Amino acid sequence: MTKVAPHKRITTTSWIKANLFNNWYNSIITIVALSGFVFALVSLLGWIFASDYLIIRRNLTLFMVGRYPRDELWRPWVSGYLLMGGFGLGSGMLWKSAEADAQSKGLPTEPHSWLDLLRRFWAVIAILIFFVSFARSVTPYLALAAAFVTFFLAREIGRRLNAAMRNRVLYFAGLLGLLSLVVLAGSSGLGAMTVGALLGAWTLAETRQAFEAKHRSATAISRLSGLVVGVVVWQGMIALDFEGFGWDHWGGLHLTLFVTVIGVGAGFPFGILLALGRQSKLPVIKSASVIFIEFVRGVPLISLLFLSSWMLPLLFPRNFDVPGQLTRAMIVITAFSAAYIAEIVRGGLQAVPRGQVEAAQASGMSASAIQRLIVLPQALRAVIPAMVGQFISLFKDTSLLSILKIGELLHISRVANSQPEFLGEGLAAITLPFVALGFWAIAYTFSKESRRFEKKLGVGIR
Repeated sequence: MTKVAPHKRITTTSWIKANLFNNWYNSIITIVALSGFVFALVSLLGWIFASDYLIIRRNLTLFMVGRYPRDELWRPWVSGYLLMGGFGLGSGMLWKSAEADAQSKGLPTEPHSWLDLLRRFWAVIAILIFFVSFARSVTPYLALAAAFVTFFLAREIGRRLNAAMRNRVLYFAGLLGLLSLVVLAGSSGLGAMTVGALLGAWTLAETRQAFEAKHRSATAISRLSGLVVGVVVWQGMIALDFEGFGWDHWGGLHLTLFVTVIGVGAGFPFGILLALGRQSKLPVIKSASVIFIEFVRGVPLISLLFLSSWMLPLLFPRNFDVPGQLTRAMIVITAFSAAYIAEIVRGGLQAVPRGQVEAAQASGMSASAIQRLIVLPQALRAVIPAMVGQFISLFKDTSLLSILKIGELLHISRVANSQPEFLGEGLAAITLPFVALGFWAIAYTFSKESRRFEKKLGVGIR
């Protein structure tokens, strides 16, 4: 029997000596590199502490929400609390469901730790605190603290619900997210769309649960109650003169995140359909999918944005109500995202062994069931790294909207530097790093969560 040598633990001093100062030329390289790093760090810290951040303090609200009416700023805050409550409730219930599922299968469970949440989202939390530190009053500090407390309390509630309650309250968590849009947009078209989506989702969920329980009377009652509650809420909003503030009023970091969510949320299912259409045996569907994908992928995004801004309105009839510039840009971003996602998903579809599909066909499964239960789960799991990379790229590509003078985060920095009191002072060196930190924090967190998700699914391991 071969004996394995015991593992010897190397101290930090030994590692440094063995890897950085093991001979004379490595020692010189280490000293020069360390000196350059220290010099750069000292210079950076000196610039940070010596700079005047008056332009950030004066325009902090502009960076966060753009041109949103200042007398209606309670709406973004209330919307944020509802979102934090929905995220907290949903994440707590999902964690509890995952724990219960692991216990039922005899698998090890992941312990709940608030410190783990801080390690996962430290970049976003630190950037939010950094942004709020420029505020000129204590109110934003208290509001941000209340948002964190809302999330933690909602997550704790979600963790303590039993299985029966989780199935019901999970729809309530989604309701909070939809309600946040209603509060933010009011009774505008977006608010009406949100309420309609809320009614449809609630009715379908209740109907499915009632049919699974074989309670047909409960189905009718749930549908009727959902309709009545939705109508009452909608009429109440109109009666209270809950005026609308659509996305033409939005801007700053808020608009950047919203455009990203719309591009990802709408582009992802559309991209999957395009990928499946490209593999279809029907010539019309396959040709249409190939033409769309190859055309969109072959043209720069900025060209498509220019096309949507200046050329597309000319194609509408004279008496036709042309969609707003931001709406047209969001459609282009969604189509652009869908084309790239389609190619990523197509690569995942080709990685699924053909034998599995043939075995499913031999067992009598329908084509839709094969795609839904066998092919797509494996394909999407295999392309998680590429998919997240595309999402991060889309998030950064929203900065191209500044060329169209749409008030996203990068454009706001230009607006701030163009104000009379700051004009010609060269303060782009202050505003651009501020914007870059916001982009970095969100992109880094997205990437870190992707790696964590890949590790849990065993991507590249099994």
